[in-house]
Amino acid sequence: PNGAVTHYQSLVDSNPQNLEGYYGLGLAYRKMGRLDKSMEAFQKAQSLGSKGVDVIRELGIVYFLSGKLDQAIETLEAIRSMPRNRSDQNDDLLGLYYLGRGYHEKGDFAKALPLFLKIQKEAPEFVEVYLNLGSVYGRMGQKGLSHFYFGKHFKLRGDGKNALLHFRTAMEWLEKGSPER
Repeated sequence: PNGAVTHYQSLVDSNPQNLEGYYGLGLAYRKMGRLDKSMEAFQKAQSLGSKGVDVIRELGIVYFLSGKLDQAIETLEAIRSMPRNRSDQNDDLLGLYYLGRGYHEKGDFAKALPLFLKIQKEAPEFVEVYLNLGSVYGRMGQKGLSHFYFGKHFKLRGDGKNALLHFRTAMEWLEKGSPER
């Protein structure tokens, strides 16, 4: 990230209107854990007139990582109404993931759950979403589904011992005949 900061800072220094320079700075600073500088760079890119999904999504993620949940949710919700082409679909999933995490952190499980389910359906290899699904279902009092998704999370991570523990617990709570059981 240090080399990237040097590179992108030189782009911005030579042209203060360089949108890509600010975008690159934002990503590099986030990787370094400098969320304040990352936020500043993405805000500058946005102020230069960027209406692209990438800059707005990354700004929303930095808001989330900084604990600014209301700003994160507002920013990431704005992306959902933006026109986009088919190639942006995977990027949407990352934005939806952090939007779901924002709602989850705020305790709005009814809004978080459908976002996580959409991600799980469209990107079943995304391991972390199963952890979030397990947590949301648990907070909603659905122990069977909670343990089922925790089990899937641990299974995909290669932790058979914890996966088995959660799957066994899920069996006690899931209705007979349910697809998860």
